[in-house]
Amino acid sequence: MLDSQSAAFAERVWDHASRLGNNAPRIADEMMEAAFPLTCTQARQEGALRMLRTGIISEVKRILRNRDDGGHQADFAEVCAAFAPLVKDLRSKSYFVESAAEYVSVPDMITEPELLDDARRFMRRKGIECVAEADRLDALYAAVTCNHPDAAHTGAKVVA
Repeated sequence: MLDSQSAAFAERVWDHASRLGNNAPRIADEMMEAAFPLTCTQARQEGALRMLRTGIISEVKRILRNRDDGGHQADFAEVCAAFAPLVKDLRSKSYFVESAAEYVSVPDMITEPELLDDARRFMRRKGIECVAEADRLDALYAAVTCNHPDAAHTGAKVVA
């Protein structure tokens, strides 16, 4: 997508978000056909509409997460300057709040701590899921790279 088209797409996303909230699937469903009519028609004919939708949702999420809104920063300064060092270390300007089913900006979560609590619990749960998956990959790696005689029968690489 060209930069001018990307900017126009982002503007459409924020326009839809102002009406629908920061729910990426809802925004993607609402704007997909209007933004990409020929692409959607072709994807539908080729049986790839679901994959196209998944990609558009991903891009909408990226846009919602990375909005640089100076207005929100001004509001943040009014909330409490003591939080600034903590906010500075955050990797995103907004986080997914499961109960709201949308991304919520950090300043908005600060003013509504129950949203912040939901976002942190969601992020922690996802982190635990990632660590558990890494543990499973560790076990698989150990099995694949061990000097066990059965490794040769499974086609696994045997490390000497």
